[in-house]
Amino acid sequence: MSAAKSHKGAPAAAPASGGDQIGALPDEILHRVLSFLPAQQAVQTCVLARRWIHLWKHATGLRIVGPDGNAPVPFEAAREFVDSLLLLRGASPLEIFELKVARAAVDVRRMRLWIRYALQHEVQELRLYIHGRTPTWAWPEDPPLASRNLTCLELHGLVFNHEFLDFSRCPALQHLKIKDCSFMFAERISSQSLKHLHIEGGRFNHSSRTRIHVPNLASLWLQVTDGRAPVLEKMPMLISATVGILATCADCCSRSNYGDCGNKSCRGCIQDDKSPLILCGISQAEAFVLAAYAKVFILRRDLKWCPTFSRLKSLTLCEDWCVPDVRGLACILEHSPVIEELRLLVFFKGNLYKVMKGSFDPKELPSTISAHLKRVEVLCGAGDGRVVEVLKFLSILNISFSSSEYRSLKADDKLLPLNSIGKLRCISGGTGN
Repeated sequence: MSAAKSHKGAPAAAPASGGDQIGALPDEILHRVLSFLPAQQAVQTCVLARRWIHLWKHATGLRIVGPDGNAPVPFEAAREFVDSLLLLRGASPLEIFELKVARAAVDVRRMRLWIRYALQHEVQELRLYIHGRTPTWAWPEDPPLASRNLTCLELHGLVFNHEFLDFSRCPALQHLKIKDCSFMFAERISSQSLKHLHIEGGRFNHSSRTRIHVPNLASLWLQVTDGRAPVLEKMPMLISATVGILATCADCCSRSNYGDCGNKSCRGCIQDDKSPLILCGISQAEAFVLAAYAKVFILRRDLKWCPTFSRLKSLTLCEDWCVPDVRGLACILEHSPVIEELRLLVFFKGNLYKVMKGSFDPKELPSTISAHLKRVEVLCGAGDGRVVEVLKFLSILNISFSSSEYRSLKADDKLLPLNSIGKLRCISGGTGN
């Protein structure tokens, strides 16, 4: 039986040597294979043979991207093609819908219809990227997304309204990644189902705070580049958290270390804004990575109500939490009864760094430090004198250092999540002087 006459879903007869190897695959496999191609290329397969004429209509994924599969496509170049594509494709369900367009002349209303089409066709993974220098309105007046099938959502280059990030109508959503977006008008991010939240390059409001309510979250990756740090409500299921707050954050006050200088004209402080913001929300994490500029007062203020990190086993802090003032580090250690691993990062440039491993007897640690502590590392640049301040503090805890080794960052290095926040010291926006 020829490939052209084979039953749908059934494999064709084995081709002769050098024949059509791909064409021998079942239709269901080819539908999935086509989903990895840019939509323009998937449609072009209709000219291969009679059997391929309609295969593209049942591809499990649609990727509206540039020819190389990664670069964005100019919106005007894609508009007519996508309109025709969705009209001819019919009602086949989707697993993935990816739209990656350049920002110039984006027709928001048209794009809104494309997203609605994907949601109506049971899409599970929705990825929307709008590329350009500044975020653009995508849904300035739209209600929140509604889908019982959506499990993964990625957004890039958008400005959110105050309702869009309410995912109560997406009960299956588990993965949310937001990059280079504006939360200027977003009062709240909320989801009961969300397990993994990644916010990179977040730009928040300068006069109010966005609240993040995700009680079933397992992993958090948060980078605040502008505006006020958000309020993290309690996350009792949290396993890992990485938080980076850059120097461009608005939570800086030259008059007060705690954001309560009392000056109504102060641009850093917010009147009557004195409740915990970050630490209480992540207090149940098992692993915590924190990189924050020393002049950002919100974390020092949080330490006034420092919670007990009852499950914290691994803690990584940048130098602004241990040089020259070690009180923040000391406070967290005293409130971490089961901590096993401590890693401190002192400024270094490039990919080469020195690892200094501490040696100690757990029985000789102060009573305020967990007896479960097994590993202490200090990572620094060669010849950086500030590491001495760290070593002095650790020596008080009966932790000494006698050996070191040089390493370079690699693709699988555990430092990469922190490094990607902004090249370590650059995370905190300073020069180290």
